[in-house]
Amino acid sequence: MTPKRKPATSEAPVAAMSLPELCTEAADHVARARLSLHDETYDADRALRHLDDAILCLKRLLTKGQAHRGHAARGDSANSDLRSA
Repeated sequence: MTPKRKPATSEAPVAAMSLPELCTEAADHVARARLSLHDETYDADRALRHLDDAILCLKRLLTKGQAHRGHAARGDSANSDLRSA
């Protein structure tokens, strides 16, 4: 029987994290996956878990971006996390 994957402990609801926070979390998971493959223990399973978590972050980022585009299309930019510089 295949064990069920536990969700990432740092996984927060999409609305609770800003776009930069989601990007940072995804990048951190990718870096940890890389370290898992290049350290002395060479833990491929851990690397795959981190890559799975990075993919989840990117999916959350996509969801948040799509929600932002929906708000912008309706002219509701007050609820957006994106700000122009």
